Amino acid sequence: MNQHAVAALAALQAHIASLKLLPRTGWLQRNLRDVESVAEHSFGVATLALVVGDLYPELDRGHLLAMAILHDMAEALLGDLPASASRLLGKAAKHEAERKAMLEIFHGLPCSDAYLALWEEYSQAASKEARLVKALDRLEMLAQALAYERAGARGLDEFWAERNGWGEEFPEVRALTAQLFAQHQALMGQRGGENET
Repeated sequence: MNQHAVAALAALQAHIASLKLLPRTGWLQRNLRDVESVAEHSFGVATLALVVGDLYPELDRGHLLAMAILHDMAEALLGDLPASASRLLGKAAKHEAERKAMLEIFHGLPCSDAYLALWEEYSQAASKEARLVKALDRLEMLAQALAYERAGARGLDEFWAERNGWGEEFPEVRALTAQLFAQHQALMGQRGGENET
């Protein structure tokens, strides 16, 4: 391995380390403490991809896991943009910024073009694997919302309100989403009538 590739790997490791320290903005905006990092979220998505992927043997497992690992990598340079920023920027501008970040993050690595292509495939939901990872990304967020609610958090109803339409192509993801929502509703019922999305 040449010095340029070694330097590129060292830079990649620094980006990975930054994701371990980067809190998920959506949780911070709701005044939660000790929120998960982007890296923790990505680990959750990758774990779901590994296990749920077993239910879809026709899918390319390596492809699925690689997309799960890479899906939020651009946030190492851009930060975790809140939904409001994404809405104001627009899809095209956000995508272009993320693409530039991915180019910078993987610059100099032997397979940088392959990593960028995987990220593009995920971003465009261009394959069944990409669509499953997108669905699992959202499913993992709901599981985290439920974990925060079980720990006493309130005011997370908007996350549940946006659950419809996620993973329609994947019956197991729909079933998991319904199960999480039922647990959320039961918890809200125990709390005595908070908004039951």
